[in-house]
Amino acid sequence: MVGGLSSAAASTTMYNTYTTANQTATDGWVYGFCTNCANNNRAIAYNSANPQAYTAGGASKGGFYGTDSSNPTAYTSILPFGYGGTSHLNWGLHLTSAGDTAEISSADSQSRYGYAAEIDTGGGAWRDDGSNSQGVVTGWKHQTDIGLVKSDVTQNVTLNLTNLNQAFSARFGITVFEGMDQKTTAYVHHGSWNNVNPLPAGPGGTPPAQIVHPYDMNNPFGTIGLTYMDHSDLVDSTAANAFTFTAEAGKVYSIYLGGADFGDWNDNLANYKLNVTTSPVPVPGAVWLFGSALAGLGVVRKRGATKAA
Repeated sequence: MVGGLSSAAASTTMYNTYTTANQTATDGWVYGFCTNCANNNRAIAYNSANPQAYTAGGASKGGFYGTDSSNPTAYTSILPFGYGGTSHLNWGLHLTSAGDTAEISSADSQSRYGYAAEIDTGGGAWRDDGSNSQGVVTGWKHQTDIGLVKSDVTQNVTLNLTNLNQAFSARFGITVFEGMDQKTTAYVHHGSWNNVNPLPAGPGGTPPAQIVHPYDMNNPFGTIGLTYMDHSDLVDSTAANAFTFTAEAGKVYSIYLGGADFGDWNDNLANYKLNVTTSPVPVPGAVWLFGSALAGLGVVRKRGATKAA
């Protein structure tokens, strides 16, 4: 199976090895980085003739660990779950059975593959603290981490994030989308999202005031194939602030995460640990009662038949 281990195996974590010399720069490129482009137009060079072929770039390596089913610990150009999009991708997670748990972190990458992947995000990647001159509250694509999650069984997936930088407290924002990027044209990593401050109306109210990128927007990074599901701007390591969504069997979900309100995109960088737990999807009460009633009828009928015999 391309992009993960067989269903007989435990959960599999997958890590992109692409790093940059400057830790605040975008990591997670999947097809190479245009280093000679203008700063506001840097984009990847996508090989449409061979989507799985990695085009080298970056300061360190550039392929993945954990994606080759024939050699799970190999460094390879295979992308998680056959990913063919052009937006950056930092990690993947394959949950193969009910009750699976996992950890996404540099330590997990080191332990599994002997390579410490760069697992970090900016203090304002999901939403900044509004410290710029305009006081704009927005998120930034540059340091947002993107991961993919797939479960072989339908179950609830719960996410907790821990800030590993003890110099400051941190909370994180998470947005979950159904699907993964399918865009095959150039992807630009400069730009904003989660723009919650409305643009003022123009003269005479034209154009009207508008929120450019609301929290519930599909494809906020200009991707193709992502349908918004849910978000939270208050995720940390506690049970009270965990984020849970239901993963349907066989579907791939995109996880966009970053710091919320403890810095701008390029400061207060937080190395993070993502803990993942799973649980059964609760059966609605009415369905449970109906099922119990049917079971009761079955018992009565069986007993009646026995007596009649």
